[in-house]
Amino acid sequence: MPSVKTIPSKLPFWSAIITQQQGYLSIPASSFAALDIQPPAGETWLVWIDTRLAMFTKGSAVLYYDFDGSTGRLHTGFYTGGDYGDRDPHVHVLKVLTNSLYAHIHYSNAATAASDGFYGYSGFKLSKPHWSPIRETNLDSKPWKKPTDLPLPAEIEALDHLKAEILGLDPLRPNEYTLGVILEENTPLAKDPNTGFAVERLTVVVEANTLANLIKRFKSGTLDPVKAGYKKYLNKWKAEGIKLL
Repeated sequence: MPSVKTIPSKLPFWSAIITQQQGYLSIPASSFAALDIQPPAGETWLVWIDTRLAMFTKGSAVLYYDFDGSTGRLHTGFYTGGDYGDRDPHVHVLKVLTNSLYAHIHYSNAATAASDGFYGYSGFKLSKPHWSPIRETNLDSKPWKKPTDLPLPAEIEALDHLKAEILGLDPLRPNEYTLGVILEENTPLAKDPNTGFAVERLTVVVEANTLANLIKRFKSGTLDPVKAGYKKYLNKWKAEGIKLL
């Protein structure tokens, strides 16, 4: 009778499946929002990320950065190509994410009305980290924001405590700083049910001169702050004693 050789069972390269996650962000007019997708400490994910911006306006963009919490390295991006574009701005990537180097997706809405930034991802939680990223020493890494003494326009000078110089606020100049106002910073959108760690976080920033011009239009009645996506921020500031309208 022939002998039978037992082959040990192979362990899969993943420890768990990350099922389809999806959602959207409401991005105010002439502004940008940033979504972070970050595994909890000690976890490594292999995920396919699919993002797009609903608005077709020329100048809108979706950019992907490898991000370590303060500096980002641009991976890829897509801009609309015409006055209205024949496709919506989007980015699709397959990435290995860790807690220290994770996904930072930048949606830039150039339209004069609010737009939605959609995202979805799924993949695998790896059994253990297989590598540690080595940052290139020849890259000029910069923090995404820095304090500033630049004055805000008169229409929004009451928001002085929210101002900062923001890297890449203008998507056509991703390596330059622009004076901006931070509307939201690191707002949790979703948490890991086991650890409570916020795996999706949102930051929303608007260029200072753009916000000042929007306030002028809100006051004149030529633009509706609800449709532009700013009503909730105006209400929040009003509750804090800052009345811009």
